[in-house]
Amino acid sequence: MHPLVLVAYYLIQVLIVLIVITSLMSWIQPDPRNPLVVILHKITDPILHPIRTLLPTSTGLDFSPMVVILILWALQRLLETRVL
Repeated sequence: MHPLVLVAYYLIQVLIVLIVITSLMSWIQPDPRNPLVVILHKITDPILHPIRTLLPTSTGLDFSPMVVILILWALQRLLETRVL
């Protein structure tokens, strides 16, 4: 695999993990001033926000992390198939 594709692949993987961590943290509601929480939100919110604006909010559940993770997985598969 080309080195740049490999870097992109692993960056996508890191983003997926960060989104999962942020989603799990929403269940325990940590202190929003905690530096780790601030950093996680600064990284994941710009990715999640466009999807949040498209999805209906009437259910009270935020499905944007699942949608973004599915998009990122698809992008990873695309990188794999185009390069291999």
